[in-house]
Amino acid sequence: MKFKGGAIIIGSLLWDNEPKRIKWRKLYLESSKNIIPIKARIRYGRESSSRKNTYTMILSNHPKTDFGNAYILRFKEIIKNARNLESQAFAMASAEGLWKKTGPSLNKNWGTVGLLINPKLEETRNLEIIKERWTKIYSEYNLNPSDYIIEEEPKIIDKNGFLNIDWTDEMNEFDFLIATLTVPKPKSLLDEQIIAEKINETGYDEYFLNNYENGIRTFQDERIITKLNKKPVANNV
Repeated sequence: MKFKGGAIIIGSLLWDNEPKRIKWRKLYLESSKNIIPIKARIRYGRESSSRKNTYTMILSNHPKTDFGNAYILRFKEIIKNARNLESQAFAMASAEGLWKKTGPSLNKNWGTVGLLINPKLEETRNLEIIKERWTKIYSEYNLNPSDYIIEEEPKIIDKNGFLNIDWTDEMNEFDFLIATLTVPKPKSLLDEQIIAEKINETGYDEYFLNNYENGIRTFQDERIITKLNKKPVANNV
């Protein structure tokens, strides 16, 4: 079998030059010159201690979450079997800091790497093997899908680690996509005033500005910008 895969990129995975992330992008993904822009339902929704308690991006199925701009980076290698796909997922999890002291992992209490399957992919035996192996991995994590939602939004991942997000036209060249989900904090919708106030209060604008200047945008961005002390440099991405 030969399947094509990629990683959905939101937030700092694209631009952060932390060594693990540089290594992941270099070894596993095609050059960012070949990046694919996509529409995705994203918003600012997780207070992050590693980002001075400002808010980082989350994927969201909430009815009030509109589409923003994200990216896909293609895997360098064709997926020939389930292990190929798993190695890609574990590599992404390492770059995200999801590995545990006991060894490789796709899941911690604050986040997880989920799998999105092209809905048009034919139900072949090979696909069933991949699904079975992915489900087996997640059986060790006892993942609670409710941890990943805001208020009463539709679940964005199931207990077996399969993502429930919009499959858009830009994704159609792929058979499999992986993405990192993080647990919302707080569990309520954050408006632009709250997001901007936290940035202004801490003086930490690196995360928001780098996202914006690299073309990773949420539907909230322009309203956030009007409330910021420091404005980003716009580009045409």
